[in-house]
Amino acid sequence: MRRAFVAVLVMCAVMGCGTGSLPVATSSAAQPSPASPALLAAYFGSYRAGDGDILIIARLGWFFDTGDGAYRTLYATDAPNRFTIGFRFLEPSPAFAVIVFDAGTITVTESSRRRVAQRITYKQTDVAVPAAGAELAATITDPLGSGAHPGIVVVHGAERGERYFYDIWVGVYASMGLAVLTYDKRGIGSSTGIYPGEAPTVAALTTYADDAAAMLSFLSRWPGVDASRVGFHGGSQGGWTVPLAMERHPGAAFDVLASAPATTVDQTDQWAGYTGGGASAPLEAESRMESEVQAIHTGYDPRSAIEALRTPTLWLLGTNDRTVPTAICLQILSTLNKPNFSVHVLPTGHALLVNPTGLLADDARSPGLALEMVPSLRQWMIRNVTQAG
Repeated sequence: MRRAFVAVLVMCAVMGCGTGSLPVATSSAAQPSPASPALLAAYFGSYRAGDGDILIIARLGWFFDTGDGAYRTLYATDAPNRFTIGFRFLEPSPAFAVIVFDAGTITVTESSRRRVAQRITYKQTDVAVPAAGAELAATITDPLGSGAHPGIVVVHGAERGERYFYDIWVGVYASMGLAVLTYDKRGIGSSTGIYPGEAPTVAALTTYADDAAAMLSFLSRWPGVDASRVGFHGGSQGGWTVPLAMERHPGAAFDVLASAPATTVDQTDQWAGYTGGGASAPLEAESRMESEVQAIHTGYDPRSAIEALRTPTLWLLGTNDRTVPTAICLQILSTLNKPNFSVHVLPTGHALLVNPTGLLADDARSPGLALEMVPSLRQWMIRNVTQAG
């Protein structure tokens, strides 16, 4: 868990949901360079195409098409408003498409089609949220439309996280009608306080849970937010943080846990250690590794906090996760027999990128996020959050 890939979504990791350091594409005279956050600052956000797809640009340098799951790295060109993407996540060439930004539009030109998408004008407000011994810098993204919106706080994984790490998730949730709060970890970015560190000690997780609860309390009082429909998104190590934060904020109405461990800290570290967090193929059989992990009973154990969850909870787990032992997590969740839990297993690694092995090298070759991820998340939100008010 301490050495694994920082995803996105990842999306994460979708989206920003992992831990450790980002892989970097090899750059040479023949290869374009990944676009920098500074270069993308003017263009990040969400765009709606004529076919209804939402295209999301993240300042970390990623392009995400919610329609077909394409999740690619953006590469710079000689023109500051022109970029390219390859056919795979971290492969710049051959180019799959050319992307041009102009006056609030994005034009995506592929070999067989050309799409123009219009920027979605969300309202974004920078705020400072008081927390114990710190003031945390945050941004609230309000969706369009009248009436009270549900709200969600995106909780970091183990990385030294700043709020822009989660541009992908902001775009996904705002497109579903949620107000989204993202924040810089204490002691990181524009937040004050002392950084608790990457290691998931009980003390650090307690601090992170306190901070997340403070964020949700702030968001629940934000004008235009329905305080009865606020919840959390937590990825990777954030999956340990969120259940603890739910205990601290009894008004929380739901939570989404992406690549989140139901195992103890030491069990999870043991599993990640077999592959160096996905750096190399394991030398032992899967069944033997799972047996060795199950024999460990030390480190912070999230079971009691998970058992205490009474609200709708969505788990997104990858079949080939080399950081979190998905098969063991599924066993744990099954024994808990929680009717409020919805568990979706995706053909992905830890970063929620489609990946047959879960290894980092195959993340680089992935065409994108699991195609079913956003549609299943949207349907779950409709059932449990957006139309529950």
